[in-house]
Amino acid sequence: MRIKLLLLLLLPSFLCANDCRPGLLSLGVGTWDTLRPRERMLQFQAEYKWSASWHGIQPLACLMFTEKGSVYFCFGACYDIYLWKHLVLTPSFAPGVYFKNGGKELGYPLEFRSSIALAGEFRNCNRLGVQFYHISNASLGFKNPGEESLVVFYGIAF
Repeated sequence: MRIKLLLLLLLPSFLCANDCRPGLLSLGVGTWDTLRPRERMLQFQAEYKWSASWHGIQPLACLMFTEKGSVYFCFGACYDIYLWKHLVLTPSFAPGVYFKNGGKELGYPLEFRSSIALAGEFRNCNRLGVQFYHISNASLGFKNPGEESLVVFYGIAF
């Protein structure tokens, strides 16, 4: 059953595969701790996705910071699934390092980001989209409150 579900999810990617696999620098702005209105704050991020891939899996690096000075840097992998010719769904996973500074205590410096992004892709391979992700320490620390972010981004193809 799991294999059938995986094939069903990946089928659009094979049917609508696009030749756009350049490096992509995405700049975004959004909300940190989106699901907790009293703790919500502004965040900015820069993410780079390399053009190199292994079976469609591409490496990525991300730098995010909040208005209170929290910083998160991560390095991981993502996979583009073309739902239609110019509509891309991109799940990703990236472990990274979190620095609290004046922001929220996440309980441990090692944090893991699980993300899903949906973007429209232009003919020049640039993208405009929205990304939702969860950051958590997987209960490695003395506490694990986690946080969710919602980001609007613009990706520039290189």
